[in-house]
Amino acid sequence: MKKVDTPKIPKKILKGFTTKEVNSMINAFSYKNYIEARNKSIIAMLADCGLRAMELRGFLTKNVKETTILVNGKGNKERLIFISPALKRILIKYERIKKANFNQKETSNHYFLSYKGSQISHVGLDNIIKKAGQRADIEGKRVSPHSYRHFFSVQCILNGIDIFTLSKLLGHSEISTTQRYLPQCLLVH
Repeated sequence: MKKVDTPKIPKKILKGFTTKEVNSMINAFSYKNYIEARNKSIIAMLADCGLRAMELRGFLTKNVKETTILVNGKGNKERLIFISPALKRILIKYERIKKANFNQKETSNHYFLSYKGSQISHVGLDNIIKKAGQRADIEGKRVSPHSYRHFFSVQCILNGIDIFTLSKLLGHSEISTTQRYLPQCLLVH
């Protein structure tokens, strides 16, 4: 038996989100209160910017500019993320509601805050993502912060962004890391 190779288990291609599903998850939240507006902004930002969960949780309010966000990624490497006009509109509404909600209260200097005004936790972020998937009736797909990163990558390739540029946008130091994200059929597009 030592000479017999174990059979290889075929790798399944992840079923990524469709644009319709992402829009449904963004629209699953409203602007009726701080938590709803924050959750809507988080889902929109994950889909629009391809951030890692720790990057989204960690960036500071002072690093959000008019059209860019300065993100501190893996290995403490900084990179600029660009904000689309659609995301900017959502963030403007979020910032107004955030300011009114925490009016003069002492809060963390992080951009996304818990209901208490502290940095949002990893579990808290994961719960927001799961709630978005439930509200939008997403079934048969993994709903996680990383799923939005995959969605962002696929959308970039479909819109003509080359793998080298995508690698920089995602904060990968090696192109091979970016290539693992995408099915081969997308890379020849």
